[in-house]
Parts: sequence; C-alpha cells; structure tokens
Amino acid sequence: VCSFAALGSFAQFIVVDQSQLFQVPQGCDLVAAGALAVAFGTSHVALVHRAQLSSGQVLLVLGAAGGVGLAAVQIGKACGAIVIAVARGAEKVQLLKSLGVDHVVDLGNENVTQSIKQFLQARRLKGIDVLYDPVGGKLTKESLRLLKWGAHILIIGFASGEIPDIPANIALVKNWTVHGLYWGSYKIHRPGVLEDSLKELLSWLARGLISIHISHSYPLSEVRNFFVKTFLLICVSLSLFFNSIHIPRLNHLF
Repeated sequence: VCSFAALGSFAQFIVVDQSQLFQVPQGCDLVAAGALAVAFGTSHVALVHRAQLSSGQVLLVLGAAGGVGLAAVQIGKACGAIVIAVARGAEKVQLLKSLGVDHVVDLGNENVTQSIKQFLQARRLKGIDVLYDPVGGKLTKESLRLLKWGAHILIIGFASGEIPDIPANIALVKNWTVHGLYWGSYKIHRPGVLEDSLKELLSWLARGLISIHISHSYPLSEVRNFFVKTFLLICVSLSLFFNSIHIPRLNHLF
C-alpha cells in the first residue's frame, strides 16, 4: 500500500488512517509507487482534472525534462494527446523522444516558436490546446503566441525565477482559461480529487503507460545526508538569482 501521510514517513513503520491508504497493484515496483504522488500527482490533476486534456489535443510542455515535466509528457501520451516538449541539451532531448514525445525542441540551439510552428504546420494543426508551464519568464511569453482559441494555460511554477505576465485582454478575446495549480492544497480543499488521481496513476503504472525516473535511492540511515545535499543544491541554485548566499549552520537544521 501507499498513503498521503503528511508526517512521520521517514520510518520503517507508521500508523495511518485506513481512509488514506491505497493499494499498490500487483507487479508495481514499490519504490516507483512511493515516488509517484507529488510530481505525477501535480501533472495529473493539472492535465486531467483541470484542463481535461483529451485525445487528439495538442499539449505543449515547458521544462519537459524536469520532474513535473517528465510526468506531464507521459500523462499527455497516456491521454492520447499530441505532445510537444521543450528542454535544453541533447541528452534530455533523447530522453523525451524515448518517451514517445511527438516533437522535442532543444532550447539550447533552436528557436522555440519557429520549431513548433513548423511542426504544427506540417501536421496541419491550428495551435496549442494546453500549455503546461512550470518555467515562466520569457519562454511563457513566447509560448502564448502559439495558443489557439479556447486554450488552457496551466501555471505550475516559475523555475526561471521570473513570474510571467499573461495579458488579460488577449485571454478575453481568445477565450483562454488560466489555471493556477498548487497540488498540496488539494489535500485540504478537495482530497477526493487526489485520491482519484492517485488511483488512476497507480493503474497506469501497473499497465506500463507511465514510468518513474529515479536518480538516486537512499536507505533510511542516510536520510539526513540526502537532505543536506539537497539543501546545498537549492542554495547554489538560488545564488544564481540573488548573487549572494548565506548558508545557515546545518546542524541547526537537522
């Protein structure tokens, strides 16, 4: 089984209310099932519950090689959508192609809008139906030009460090729907949505429709070391935006 337990999960045993338990289908890898909820849950609630992505629609995923991005492209394919992904670097491009993405744009050496327009024209498609955006910034602004009438915009995050402006006048004229998506708050306001989402994701995992990419696994005895490393990586990333960094004494945090 797996659960949405909020506290106490770094233990061999935990007491959880029965209503919060979900059966892992036979044959599913337990490590993969344990890593499923947050990234795939975010993308599933966004695409399936909010945007109601359907077969034949065109999905554009920004930051497609990140955690939620990899989840989004796989969920898009599971829904039967035509998936366009934007990432940076040859290795990430190859990974996305291996997942069955219909068109991948390498942000490092391609013009995003030109590449996507050429793909849409070649497939005789009118534009993007759903924009999945965990990046923000300039890339969001460029992507808005590709959206068709009645498109859905899913705001997942701002990895670029810049919060984009979405022009309300254009959203009005083109009948766009803009969704903010914070997965964690569903646990308080709409827990049933999370439960239905996880059940479907576990079913897809068992059927091989999605796969979990796990970079590292740590035993419980090394949990502290994992968080120290993660904390340092976050600090280094933040320094790119703030040009200075102040790291507190780690023994005060763990």
